[in-house]
Amino acid sequence: MGNTINVNYMTKTYSNFVKNYEAKSGGQVKTTSFSDKVAEKSMETQNVSETGKGGIVSTKDMTMEEYKQYIHDKISQIPMHPTRMSESISINISEAGFEAMKNDPEYEEWVLNDLRTGWAQPDRWAGVCGGAYSTIYYGATKEECHAKMWSAGYQNGSGRSLFDGKAEDSFWERRIEGKKQIGETVKEQQEKKRIQKEALEKTAMEKSDAHRRLMSQWEKDAVYSDLVLVKSKTVTAANAAYKASFLMADSSSI
Repeated sequence: MGNTINVNYMTKTYSNFVKNYEAKSGGQVKTTSFSDKVAEKSMETQNVSETGKGGIVSTKDMTMEEYKQYIHDKISQIPMHPTRMSESISINISEAGFEAMKNDPEYEEWVLNDLRTGWAQPDRWAGVCGGAYSTIYYGATKEECHAKMWSAGYQNGSGRSLFDGKAEDSFWERRIEGKKQIGETVKEQQEKKRIQKEALEKTAMEKSDAHRRLMSQWEKDAVYSDLVLVKSKTVTAANAAYKASFLMADSSSI
């Protein structure tokens, strides 16, 4: 499993939420920034994690693969400012970074909060420039953290290809490939089941055909036996009649 996570924000959930909330409250809503709401939600999540409520499994009891999936899910749940809807982001966490986060809850929270803070800020240039791309790196310490960002038109319009190159073999894309492999495996299993089913149906049909042939032969044999029996009875009756007539002839001659 790789250590890169790609996130592409493509919804306006937060904006719709705010509009609906304002409508229900008659517009009497205290003006609160997007970042303030994210910070408030972050504190709620942090409190639950620290107290262990809600059936949360301790990260210390997780394997590294389980922990990576746990971090992936946590990052996927972080909201982004609506102006970042056209921004693609690649997050890379080194093995040492994962180890540090797993063993130090404070460092883990620092990494997640760093993303929350950054993504809560507006990025009005992304929409104007036709999209933006950024890569964020986390190592074993805060000092190792660094990020790069560029527009879609960077280097004569090669911003997307540059991002694809940096995000190649990433955690997110590897997950997609994993799903494709699972899908292919499922298809193979379904194909095997289909072949087995056809083989069983063919065997059953062959057995049925053999049974029909046996029944047909048995019926023919039964008819033949009946004919032989009838013929035998007819011959016997004829012989008896002949003998009877012969005896009558002898009697009359006497």
